[in-house]
Amino acid sequence: MFTQRRLGKLIAGASALALAGMGLFGVAAASADEVSDITPGTIGSITVHKSSADPVEGLNDGTLLDPDPGAGKGLDGVEFTLQPVLFDGVPIDLSTAEGWELAEELPSETAGEALPAGYSLGTGVSQATVGGFTTFSGLELGLYLITETDSGNNLINAVAAPFYVSIPYPNADNTWNYNVHVYPKNTLNTIDQHKSVDDTAKLLGDVVTWTLVTDVPASDLPYKSYTLTDNLSANLEFISWESVSIGSEVLVLNTDYTISPDNAVITLTLQGLTKLDDAGATTVTAVLKTKVIAIPEGGVIENTATVNINGTEDEGTTNTNLGTLQLEKKAEGENGALLNGAVFELYGTAPDADGNATSAPLATGTTENGVVKWELHLGIEDDMQSSYWVKETKAPAGYVLPADPWSDELVVTNGQILIETITNHKPTGPDLPLTGASGTVLFTIAGVGLMAAAGGAVLVKRRRGRTQG
Repeated sequence: MFTQRRLGKLIAGASALALAGMGLFGVAAASADEVSDITPGTIGSITVHKSSADPVEGLNDGTLLDPDPGAGKGLDGVEFTLQPVLFDGVPIDLSTAEGWELAEELPSETAGEALPAGYSLGTGVSQATVGGFTTFSGLELGLYLITETDSGNNLINAVAAPFYVSIPYPNADNTWNYNVHVYPKNTLNTIDQHKSVDDTAKLLGDVVTWTLVTDVPASDLPYKSYTLTDNLSANLEFISWESVSIGSEVLVLNTDYTISPDNAVITLTLQGLTKLDDAGATTVTAVLKTKVIAIPEGGVIENTATVNINGTEDEGTTNTNLGTLQLEKKAEGENGALLNGAVFELYGTAPDADGNATSAPLATGTTENGVVKWELHLGIEDDMQSSYWVKETKAPAGYVLPADPWSDELVVTNGQILIETITNHKPTGPDLPLTGASGTVLFTIAGVGLMAAAGGAVLVKRRRGRTQG
């Protein structure tokens, strides 16, 4: 027989069931004779408020809370499904004591689990939150199961546990609430995207590889969407998306994911999202290959990628740093001319004590218009400087190599042009004698003089003879 004690226990249990969505409990129990206060045929409603707010202190008594504990944090698009609880295929009528007794047999902690014999669930109605809430209206008196069934565009970690709500709901003042408000709690995931760039590139035009990793948490609900967007700066030239992986599984292009026509956006397909769901807590890794085609002012090239999962975004930025080393080859002297044809090797390590290279050369260059220039990758992230050494291996025509062909350490800083002048000596030989040359010239001059003098004497003698005669 349905007793007052059991009714009080049932109503208290029903209160706890409705409060379970918020994790808050406690409401006064009504007495058995108050069941007669329920008006049969009354139509009620259940309004589900959904936010990312943490639980608040106090009691959820089924009324509209003021202030709203989720103000400013309402979640839109979260889907809830409402199902009437049936017994022997008929909705439980909570206008009767027998109906409350049947409801009492379903404790809140079993909501969503298999029902006892005789109990079943009616046809479900699904609605999504708008403005942080959704209202199921036009409800007849009875017991209802509410289940969170879709995350919408929200990165939900743990869904609210299924819960029962009764129409009507007992108030603490011994009245009945036909329009119940519930505040199930959600736990949202956060996205942690981190990005790295390799430091193997040494010269402008080398391939630069960027690795984009997103830590994806496990979710109680299927993921709705995943996109990764990387709009390259004007200083980078796209080469390829080398690979996309979930965990250790390499995905298949156009099966598990697609790439936009401009190569900027990766989107997981339905099959890819299913793999993401099945993986639990995992990572999504995309490897992007580019080429640096120009050094910007400041020498820092940033690459920013944006990941969007279920409408939640996170950005990851990393950078590679560049600078310029310019050698000027001049002839020795205060106003030495620029020299062509000098050949240099560029090294990233210093020579040993005997002048031997300790690594392979990074590049080789020959002076043109007296200059050889290298545009260099100096490092990544905070590595803004790098040291270099150059070795002259061939002097310009007519010049000789220095006794020590190695430069001192050359420190190149991002965004700067380091100009280093290296001179060559042009050898000159000693003066060479020209044997007999000076005497011959003197004798020739003297001979010409004597001949001129002799010729003059003859002319004078002849002239005198004519005068005397």
